[in-house]
Amino acid sequence: MQRLQAIGTETATGKVKDLFNGVQAKLGSVPTMFRTMGNSAAVLEGYLNLNGALAGGSLGARLGELIALTVANANGCEYCNAAHSFIGEKMVRIDSAALANAREGKST
Repeated sequence: MQRLQAIGTETATGKVKDLFNGVQAKLGSVPTMFRTMGNSAAVLEGYLNLNGALAGGSLGARLGELIALTVANANGCEYCNAAHSFIGEKMVRIDSAALANAREGKST
């Protein structure tokens, strides 16, 4: 089976490099999922635009990350669990007890 390779941040060019720079500035790194989407600037840009649009919704960042973490654990996705744990803790500043509850599908 053919697989896509993640694009290295140092080898990205053009629009993909610009998008990677934006992700780097926001997250402090470019996650593998984004680097893999970097095989198509249109896919990566579309994904980032969708996330931006959803961020303007009524759930808010805290509840959105807690739901994403609950879903990641229900799906057994370690990658998503790690990503949403990081975002929840470092970027949204969710306390460790709330993150632990979300991993178990619980909430106060």
